[in-house]
Amino acid sequence: MVLLLTHLSPSASSHADDDADDGEAFPPQRVNWAAMRADANMDYLRNSQIPEYSDEDDPAGVPFGDLGDISAEDTSVEDDENHAVDQQEEAEFDPLAVGLKEISNLGKFTVSSHKQGNGVDQLRNDSLKTYWQSDGPQPHKLTVYFIKRVGIRDIRFYVDYNEDESYTPTKIVFKSGTSENNLIQFAQMELAAPVGWQQVPIAGSGGGPDGNTLVSYVFQMQILENHQNGKDTHLRSIKIYAADNDGVGVEREAHPTSANTATNVDEPDTEELADPWDISALEADLPVPDFMKEPEIR
Repeated sequence: MVLLLTHLSPSASSHADDDADDGEAFPPQRVNWAAMRADANMDYLRNSQIPEYSDEDDPAGVPFGDLGDISAEDTSVEDDENHAVDQQEEAEFDPLAVGLKEISNLGKFTVSSHKQGNGVDQLRNDSLKTYWQSDGPQPHKLTVYFIKRVGIRDIRFYVDYNEDESYTPTKIVFKSGTSENNLIQFAQMELAAPVGWQQVPIAGSGGGPDGNTLVSYVFQMQILENHQNGKDTHLRSIKIYAADNDGVGVEREAHPTSANTATNVDEPDTEELADPWDISALEADLPVPDFMKEPEIR
């Protein structure tokens, strides 16, 4: 019995030493479960397949390439709308459709003052982007000296408050006469933030069979006031129209049969009277208002 204990004790001692040696060689390790989960997730992501994007998966999806530059697209739309508005304004009045033709080329245009680079040439170049800008005291005057006495049926001028603001006229008077020394006012206009072509009221001027023709040698436009008490003014364009009596000759050229018929029945030839700027024709067709007649001593 004693021998057995003696035999077992060294063995137990030996196992204890082995355990002690093992404990020193391999210390106990703590398990980091968070790291293991992270490693597992990374392995999952590495091994998993990334799905490809397709426009068909999302019917409402729009490819980025088709989006373009949104700001640039919006600007172009606004430009198209502005251009369409300009075209609509220009298409509102067709002088040929109402039997009129422009006679601005028969007059010499002068202005009371102008800023360098913004004179008569910029007023008459048929562009609404350029303008006459005055450079002097009010009233600002635009005067047209015609080479002959003319019968004016319509006058239109273009102003743009959105572009010119305080340079836009607000109170204008219109005068006419045989010379600049005896001009008589025939119309007045007061404008409020105008944009576009403005028609001068000449109805009842006294000339022509209907009394709505302005017979004139000299026409003058006086700008008395501007918006916001502005000093100088902007005027972008002006058009002066007279009756287009040449339309009779055009119709005869288009219909030679009617022209031959007129010759066969010995109707008087009126080709010479077709010129609206012939003084004799004008005197016959357009009664002269009292203020245009020569003064009489009584």
